[in-house]
Amino acid sequence: MENKGKDFNSKPKQTASGHPDSKLILGLVGSPRKLGNCEVFVKEIARSIPGDNRLKLIRVPSLNIETCLACYGCVMDQPCPQKDDMGPLLHEIAKADAIIIAAPVYFLGSHSMFKRILDRGFLFYTVLEKTFGKPCILVNFYGMKNRIGVSPHTLMSFASFLGLAIKARINVRAALPGEVLTDPRKKETAKKIASMLFTEKKPTKSHGCPYCGCEIVRMEETRFSCTLCHSIFSIDDKGKKIKLKDGGIFGNPQHMLLHKAWLRGMKENFLKKRKEILQVSLPYKEDGEWVELQKLRS
Repeated sequence: MENKGKDFNSKPKQTASGHPDSKLILGLVGSPRKLGNCEVFVKEIARSIPGDNRLKLIRVPSLNIETCLACYGCVMDQPCPQKDDMGPLLHEIAKADAIIIAAPVYFLGSHSMFKRILDRGFLFYTVLEKTFGKPCILVNFYGMKNRIGVSPHTLMSFASFLGLAIKARINVRAALPGEVLTDPRKKETAKKIASMLFTEKKPTKSHGCPYCGCEIVRMEETRFSCTLCHSIFSIDDKGKKIKLKDGGIFGNPQHMLLHKAWLRGMKENFLKKRKEILQVSLPYKEDGEWVELQKLRS
């Protein structure tokens, strides 16, 4: 029998901004510099996104992100004891329709605040259902030629473990504050990747991992393993990459949440063996002398 009810698939999608054709873009600016390259390039990309969109910005280095206490409370579905900006940050990411992330390269790595957030990554599970598949753009800014280091890996980890769909990721050479806008070619690059943000087309894989595109891999005797998705591949004598084994880390939210279930099991296992572990570790309690750096400052 023919279904004459409403066709919900043809209904315009309501976006976070409240209007079907308008999108809420969240820019995560990974530099403390005001009007620096990260900030102005995020804004240039946002200007180039088709439609009447709204841009919200968060200066990541200004956030108060406390260190993880390794209590596993979040894994056990208990509230995190750290009362800081982690919850509000994840809330803003979950509300947005798309994310633009830009960070400078400091000593061959992204700004340390991104790693600080990743250290609290178990909390990503609380918003994964809302962030999964949300499109994002990743931009790394560096100064010295070819000195990019592991920065792309950090931003890819941040996006991937939130389940974001990486539509474009680029490395831009620009060190002087705001100089990226003085090069017309880089402004054209901003327009190009802006047009990719809401496209259904999947980005082409790079010369890195054939599974996730990460360019940082471990070299083994006859194969390579990806440092992000932990997949394994090899390269034949013609330079073609041969997929050998999917790392099994990323997938739909239900699959990614299996990691949380494994962590919960580890916590429960520790509670069972706690007395036995303490008997082994307690004899080491008084060994050594702790250096109190705060006293040395005075």
